[in-house]
Amino acid sequence: MTEQESRSLRVGMDYRPALLSSTGIARSVRELARAMAKQAGVELHLFGHSFARARRGEVPIGAAKLHRLPIPGRLLPRLARFGLGADRLSSSVPLFHWMDYVYPPLSRAKSVLTIHDMAFALHPEAQPEAVARDMLARTRQAADRASACICPTAASAKQVTELLAMDPGKLRVIPFGVDHLPAELPRDQTPSEPFLLSLGTIEPRKNHLRLLQAWRRLGAQRPLLVIIGRIGWDCAETVIELEREQVGGRLLWLQEADDALVFAHMDRALALVYPSLMEGFGFPPLEALALGTPVLAGDNPALREVLQDCVLYCDPESREHIAEQLQRLLQDPQASQARCQAGRRRAAEFTWQRCAERHLDLYREVLA
Repeated sequence: MTEQESRSLRVGMDYRPALLSSTGIARSVRELARAMAKQAGVELHLFGHSFARARRGEVPIGAAKLHRLPIPGRLLPRLARFGLGADRLSSSVPLFHWMDYVYPPLSRAKSVLTIHDMAFALHPEAQPEAVARDMLARTRQAADRASACICPTAASAKQVTELLAMDPGKLRVIPFGVDHLPAELPRDQTPSEPFLLSLGTIEPRKNHLRLLQAWRRLGAQRPLLVIIGRIGWDCAETVIELEREQVGGRLLWLQEADDALVFAHMDRALALVYPSLMEGFGFPPLEALALGTPVLAGDNPALREVLQDCVLYCDPESREHIAEQLQRLLQDPQASQARCQAGRRRAAEFTWQRCAERHLDLYREVLA
């Protein structure tokens, strides 16, 4: 590719997750777009067409242009049949990046696909059967069409290779960044007493029910437990338990919290407890490491890959082992401090600039 072509790289990105949510996939989309918009010679077009109301305000940053009209998602396939695919609706970009598990149809552009993880295929019981089946079919179709596929960890890439029978030559492992933490945190909005923190939507994969059962095993002197996460799916029993514990006064459940409040809790917590059954990357524990907060994490391949030996691990399917490791973490602050020091160094390796640069290299490769 010539220098002139490099300077005029035009890319479209499905930005709807960042408009409609704030964590997980939404964070990866938002922060990648911010970092990419700062790169020289990039014309970034953000596909934001949706009938849903955006959660955030003005979005365009740097050279990025947001395209947003009140177009319901169900109309996109019909528009694509008339030549108005997501690429045409994003200023006719030659390359479009799908970032979520819902893929707006394209007209002519080449496509790049990010697959965060394959939890819906590996744990189909965690959502309605029809939903899991539909997600797998959509993802397989998008993977077949895409010129390249990006995963945030080698663990996720392995799942994609095995479950979608994808050619490994189409796969790239590009980790996300973690240098998005705000410099100032509202410390006065967090509990005054020592507390443990758990983050994540209330759904089976995040394992809140076993966490609650393990936390109770710590006895009457157990620390306050703060849980930040909205109600998700298949969580009726967990919600009942959360509400019951709130009445007792030893648990605080925040269903809504902005980034500043989340990170303030993370910064002040005794530890982040994250016994997730499966992850593709794991933002919360890596963010905790960046803040110097101890972490107890579920022992699964992606978290091992990202966090290495900087955290304490537990068997996420054993409430007894979660309790045992939690007790160990609380009773050995010296070991926790040593892990935290290593964790800060590890977290510093994950930057959004490096992530954006590697994405742009792949875009140029695909267009070439």
